[in-house]
Amino acid sequence: MPMIHTNRNYIMVGKAFPEDRFVATYIMRDGGRFLLTTQPIDRLASAVRWALNMADYMAGPIEVLPIKSEDELLRQIVVAVGFEGIHAQTDPAMQREAHDLLTKLGILP
Repeated sequence: MPMIHTNRNYIMVGKAFPEDRFVATYIMRDGGRFLLTTQPIDRLASAVRWALNMADYMAGPIEVLPIKSEDELLRQIVVAVGFEGIHAQTDPAMQREAHDLLTKLGILP
């Protein structure tokens, strides 16, 4: 994955393939990788420009990654199931498990 260096940081930009439909922007922190936004693939250049403008203000690098629609759909399903596990379950162990899943995905801090 190509890296573009800024004054004090860098961004990583994934290669776009014809089947990609979205661009996901991630920020990296000590706690892991967190999804900031998902946009249509035609916003890839705009996402890269934004990342270049913001990178020096961030504590860690920014990753701009083109993804397929199936990947985004699966992510949305997992997030929905995770939130359902937190809010609809009465078993505290299941709630913790759902919370841990969403934390690992970078949805919750």
